[in-house]
Amino acid sequence: MVKIELLKHILLPTDFSANALKAMHYAVALFENEKTTFYVLHAHSFESGSKMEAQQNLQLSTEELRNYKPNPKHLFEPQFLEEPLFIGIEPLIIKKDIDFIVMGTKGSSALKELFMGSRAVKMIETIRYCPILMVPDAYELAPLSRFMIATNFDHYYERIELAPIIGLAKDLKVKIDVVHIIEEKTLSDYQEKLKQLLKKKLFKLDYAFEEISSKGTLQKTITSLAKEREVNLLAMTHHRYGFWKEFFSTRVIKKIAFDISVPFLVLPEVD
Repeated sequence: MVKIELLKHILLPTDFSANALKAMHYAVALFENEKTTFYVLHAHSFESGSKMEAQQNLQLSTEELRNYKPNPKHLFEPQFLEEPLFIGIEPLIIKKDIDFIVMGTKGSSALKELFMGSRAVKMIETIRYCPILMVPDAYELAPLSRFMIATNFDHYYERIELAPIIGLAKDLKVKIDVVHIIEEKTLSDYQEKLKQLLKKKLFKLDYAFEEISSKGTLQKTITSLAKEREVNLLAMTHHRYGFWKEFFSTRVIKKIAFDISVPFLVLPEVD
């Protein structure tokens, strides 16, 4: 039986900062084994310089990325927006059939503004149908070997929700730590059922379930654990209701965007 290799489409917003470049390098490593088109996106602001200069910088950034780790499976295309990022990014996601958005969490101009205050929340709240991967400024690129999923077993994961991280784990042959932050003494029957269903969806992967006691806030417990384990990616589903709603509040998202030390993948929830 012939295996059909699907083409991935990855959107890489950049403001030409060192952090944006690091995020792009991480993306290239993350999809090194997959046929991928990377769209290097710059949303031009007239306050930040001339249009011609911005276009030249975009071409240079795209070429630098193309030469970073030459890979016959990878294609790179520049995308230039003459409008604010939040106005132009959604039509582009649809037009290019984007599978992931990968971006830095610190930098200058557009990206710095993006992850300050309500803009971080706006990105995650508005773009609900595309996984968003945030690569922190402090993260040091390393061989990919370990991912982590944080959950409370109060949500039924549709296959399409987990597909992004399962696909990456299979392709890269990494281990997945499924971490349950303990807020109750025992799991309810419903939680136990959801746990068993999640195990079935992770079948054939190298994974382990673990119970972790909460130490302070959810944000502190999860981000500290991800740092201690030296995971290469922390994944969570963006729940709008229930246990995780507080985790995705404006206050916490701002703290995650600036303080987390490992790449943070926000998976869209399926209604």
